[in-house]
Amino acid sequence: MLTIPDFLLAEEVVEINRLMDSTPFDEGRATAAGLAAKVKDNRQVARSWPGIAALDAIVEKAVRRSRLLVETISPAAHSQPLYARYEPGSGYGAHVDAVMSGMPPLRQDVSMTVFLTPPEAYAGGGLCLHGLAGERQVVRLPAGAAFVYPTGVIHEVIPVTEGERRVVVLWLQSYYRDPEIRQVVADLRRCVETARRTPGVDPLPIAKVLNTLERRFIST
Repeated sequence: MLTIPDFLLAEEVVEINRLMDSTPFDEGRATAAGLAAKVKDNRQVARSWPGIAALDAIVEKAVRRSRLLVETISPAAHSQPLYARYEPGSGYGAHVDAVMSGMPPLRQDVSMTVFLTPPEAYAGGGLCLHGLAGERQVVRLPAGAAFVYPTGVIHEVIPVTEGERRVVVLWLQSYYRDPEIRQVVADLRRCVETARRTPGVDPLPIAKVLNTLERRFIST
């Protein structure tokens, strides 16, 4: 699980919200499948709206810009973003995201929620992740921050009781399907960077190990 505090710039948050103020919204359950469709209650920007390309361009730029995301997750591709709003009474019951989506099919390794409204602007609406032992982790981040988590985790959006919650949701396919390998690659990248900044330390041996690991396991 990964928190990216500055995924979107402040002006990008403003622009996305400005565009969403005048967009047509569809029922959110139209993009849910299986059991998830029965527990999803929100509204999403219609993908048929011509202006959605401007929203997508902002998110695409942020994905490419985020060094933390690239070095930790190694994204190979991502889904079309969903731009959702939750009003009082709406939420998304406990569910697991789909393994695949889109055409051509995208393997969804990790899920990302990008917050567009500050937590003080609404009550309820927390992203709640369910642990194997019954524990709960509730995530409510500042506008512009992103939270990334394994797609197979059971999670829900607690119903909003006041205000409006806006988010961008997308799914990423990593070059490393195995999360343990993905983590090792991310750790080695940090080690190489630390070695580069340390006087008298040669980063090349670590970089060679990283290169060998990447060649062995990289896939799409």
